[in-house]
Amino acid sequence: MPTKTNPKVSVLMPAYNSEKYIAEAIESILNQTFTDFEFIIINDGSTDNTAKIVKDYAKRDKRIRFINHSKNKGIVGVLNEGLDLCVGEYVARMDSDDISLPERLEIQVKYLDENPECGLVSGWYQKFGDSDRICHLPKDVKIYDLIENCCVCHPLVMLRKSVIDKYNFRYNNDYKCAEDYELWSRMINVTRICNVQKILLKYRWHDGNISVKNNNIQKQLANRIHNKLIGMFTDNEMTKLKLSPKYNQYLFGFIPLFRIKQKRIYLFCFIPFLKLRGMWWYLFGIIPFIKNQGSKNENC
Repeated sequence: MPTKTNPKVSVLMPAYNSEKYIAEAIESILNQTFTDFEFIIINDGSTDNTAKIVKDYAKRDKRIRFINHSKNKGIVGVLNEGLDLCVGEYVARMDSDDISLPERLEIQVKYLDENPECGLVSGWYQKFGDSDRICHLPKDVKIYDLIENCCVCHPLVMLRKSVIDKYNFRYNNDYKCAEDYELWSRMINVTRICNVQKILLKYRWHDGNISVKNNNIQKQLANRIHNKLIGMFTDNEMTKLKLSPKYNQYLFGFIPLFRIKQKRIYLFCFIPFLKLRGMWWYLFGIIPFIKNQGSKNENC
């Protein structure tokens, strides 16, 4: 349990072969307006200069706790190890290639302090690098939001440690590449999940992202998580069909006509036809077509 001598926040950053970006990521945490934190950085058997860079920072700033592994444990093992090490009232995640905006921790701490029923807070983020998009996520995440997509930014979450410990929440090794999404699908049952309606993180999008490298695996795991979430939401079979991640419509009952998958509609089940992005439907995914006044969330 946190004590008076413990920091308010534990920032947890796993790192693997991150020499290209990790200095910028570390600087973005050390330069936060909120300063009462410990910064746990776990090097997961990197073969480049990641460990050396972190050691240099640890010598200059006593808030950094550096754990160095000679062999690679994998992201799930490192994250669970980190959760066990954290002593702060709140646990903030951070990735070794992203950039937290200066007021990120201050804003999230204030939110959790003022909303004790909330066990997880994330926020809006801006992709940069190979992609350039601001991702707007729903303020109060419901089960049906998670069914639609993983509307929580993992490297931007701040968790309430008491909730993590009370329910013994840890990442599931059976869901590598989607371990965050699976964890949120369990947490949504016992605590409120929220997103601050401000951009708090710059999310670097590049070929090395786990989301890019393991896209097919993530889709398979996401379908498993969808089915689990749908089971939590309702026992009505027709409702389950309408909420399922894929919903096909057939002309005369047998000619494939439309395939609806999350916020995309495919003509004849394979031609990209309509895509919902923010408040707009885009024809063929690129031409602004219909504006939806009732929706402000973007599927990122």
